[in-house]
Amino acid sequence: MSDPVIVEVVIAAPVDVVWRAMRDPAEIRRWFGWESEQLDEEIRFIFAEATTADDEAHVLDGGEHGAIALEAQGDRTVVRITRAAPAGGWEGVYDEVNEGWLTFFQQLRFYLERHPGRERRTVHIEAGGEEWYRSEHQVGTVREDGALVIRTRERVIVSEYS
Repeated sequence: MSDPVIVEVVIAAPVDVVWRAMRDPAEIRRWFGWESEQLDEEIRFIFAEATTADDEAHVLDGGEHGAIALEAQGDRTVVRITRAAPAGGWEGVYDEVNEGWLTFFQQLRFYLERHPGRERRTVHIEAGGEEWYRSEHQVGTVREDGALVIRTRERVIVSEYS
């Protein structure tokens, strides 16, 4: 039996554009996580050292930590993250890693659909605006100034582009 899909995000960009955004460290820095002194090290570890890339299949395999697979759908791409479930399954389980992947791939979607090629800065402020997405444990909204605001149990994250 294969691992269950824990996150699925559809991005309005071709698969080669999404794959490049997941393989080029400069591109990853524009959407992954948030600004911190450890960001480059985290990118290197997650997207290079801890995964095996299959460029033809557009899959990053992290072994027991799960996999990220892209599916081309014309000018759109489906991003799926799979991870082994705990003994009782994922239903009703709050998992910081799963919520992190949801946040990060919504940030990738926002970057590619609204701000491709632009630099980002991260600020922590109050949320508000048009709902972008909602899950059991987080809400993403887009403010009037064009920033993506993600609210989780632990924090509010804002992605802005110059």
